[in-house]
Amino acid sequence: MNSIDWLPVGILFFSAILGGLIRRLSGFGGALIMSPLLMWVFAVPFFIPIVMSTELLGGVWLSRQWKVSVQDKPRIYRMWLIAALALPLGIFLSQFVTISTLKVISSTIIILFSVYLLARPHFTFELSKTGDITASSLAGFLLGSCGIGGPPVALYFNSSSMQFERARGLLSQFVSGICFFAIITASMMGGGLGWIQWLLLAIPAYFLGMYLATRLLRWHDLSARAIKTICLYILIVNALFNLFIMAI
Repeated sequence: MNSIDWLPVGILFFSAILGGLIRRLSGFGGALIMSPLLMWVFAVPFFIPIVMSTELLGGVWLSRQWKVSVQDKPRIYRMWLIAALALPLGIFLSQFVTISTLKVISSTIIILFSVYLLARPHFTFELSKTGDITASSLAGFLLGSCGIGGPPVALYFNSSSMQFERARGLLSQFVSGICFFAIITASMMGGGLGWIQWLLLAIPAYFLGMYLATRLLRWHDLSARAIKTICLYILIVNALFNLFIMAI
């Protein structure tokens, strides 16, 4: 970044603010905001470490408030391992797909995921090892190919009978773990280390978003349902915006 290119700088700063805001409110979703926007200016293996580094730092900060219960630790370790194994496959296959196709896929996934959660399905099921493996493998694959890994696991936890606070902490820890694996894997498979200088711009913007979310929570006592609704509508608007820009 020898000379300032204001377009990627602006997109990175804007997406990082929204990403931090969403992550602070719901425990996940930063990558769902940032990745589709950053696809306009960066290659997938390049922007994944940027997004994942901010998510990881945000997760470290949130871990002081959202703890994973002892009974959930075997689950989180198992899901981290499966997602880490699926990551390289997603990155490898993304090299054979056009960036336009990836944009459409990622935006469509976000819209379907958000609409599904807004519909608040009434059925629930118990968490299981089979469910852990399925959700985490899909998360790892999608993270490697599109830069988003939260939806499969978020759907998995939110469709269970687990309380929102417990699910939010578990989901946040899962996101933080796969962020670490994604940074290493993407850097080794084509991302290099040039992304580090862009990360220095993303970090303050991301934490500004988290600060704004904290202020919002202090300003108004939002219920769990209200938090999820706000986040999901933001995700839908962002995804529709990306599809609209592609269409014109």
